[in-house]
Amino acid sequence: MLTFYLRRIWQSIWFLPAIYAVAAVLAVGVAPVIGGYLPDGWVALVKIDALAATLNILASSMLAVAIFSMATMFSAFQAAASSATPRARPLLTQDRTAQTAISTFVGAFLFSLLGLIGVNSGLYGEAAVVVLLALTLLLVVHVVVMLIRWIHRLSGFGGVEEAIAVIEAATEKALGRAEGCPNLGASRLGDIPDGARPLCPARAGHVQTIDVAALQAIAEKADARIYILSPPGSYVGPGEPAAHVTGGGEIGDAVLEQIITAPSRTLEEDPAFGLDMLAEIASRALSDAVNDSGSALSAITAMTRLLTRMCGLFDARADDPADRVFMAPPDPAVLVTNAFRPVARDGADRVEVGISLQRALGVLVAVDETVFGEPARAMSREALARAEAAMQYAPDVDALKAAAAFK
Repeated sequence: MLTFYLRRIWQSIWFLPAIYAVAAVLAVGVAPVIGGYLPDGWVALVKIDALAATLNILASSMLAVAIFSMATMFSAFQAAASSATPRARPLLTQDRTAQTAISTFVGAFLFSLLGLIGVNSGLYGEAAVVVLLALTLLLVVHVVVMLIRWIHRLSGFGGVEEAIAVIEAATEKALGRAEGCPNLGASRLGDIPDGARPLCPARAGHVQTIDVAALQAIAEKADARIYILSPPGSYVGPGEPAAHVTGGGEIGDAVLEQIITAPSRTLEEDPAFGLDMLAEIASRALSDAVNDSGSALSAITAMTRLLTRMCGLFDARADDPADRVFMAPPDPAVLVTNAFRPVARDGADRVEVGISLQRALGVLVAVDETVFGEPARAMSREALARAEAAMQYAPDVDALKAAAAFK
């Protein structure tokens, strides 16, 4: 649970600027200390007026650059939310190049402002001025490098293809964590024993994370068994059980405290959410208002790559699973349906979309017949039926049937 919240803080848009601000304050404060170790011959190399002029230029320019960069960044976020999906906006704010650029400009402004105050107030001696100038020159080099990187980053920031790439990359990271800890460390869920007590949350929301280690400790202490029905990503409410418990007495509240819910889903421990976001992008791209089949095809390709990597999650087991906490692995049929049904529905009248979808489903069958065979074939039949009902040109339907020959 602590790792989950620390990851949230690390990815927050405010965290890196705060670190740079603290570093700027420390750099200004440490200059007199370092100055005491400089050789006497260095002290006369720098004039305080030159340093003051340099800091003044840096302070005035960095404030304008920081404000402009933040305005540009948030405009790009809004454009991505409008053209792709609003669910992509939190992921775009985690972009490290954007965060580092803003942090550099904010840190440079704060460093130059505090340094200018110290110089004009007579707080720095001649040796400290030498150190401060050296730090200022290093900062200027860093700012120039960051400006070049920021200009390069802006060339592709905020577009639909960018949003697809960001979502896929974030989902890949979530899958990497899931592969390292299959099923969040819980044992595989089988049949729930008769007489198990249902536990319903007090408020409706999506499950974001579950502390399996804490649940194992609770179950061991109370001699109980906990059966999780709602893995991360599931929607639960007051009238719907999130888990069942056998034995252990009154531990319901303690168990529910370890099942963290929120109004929205997140990708940290819910890789399936990435598929849903990509499906939403494809669906929006296929709408009459947007009419962008190319973006839909890119989304289909990204979803196919992610689904093929998910194959290992369905049979994977933790090295030392919690023997008193049980949870079901992802359902391949649900993943395939949630990913491709919006595309099959909204792209039913577009032969190029239908062919791409059928080929993607064929790839899933070829990669893992056991996992994806039945759900992929079922989706193929559904997509073909939708296309036959929507298309009026017989050769297009024939081309789709040929692409679906894997069934």
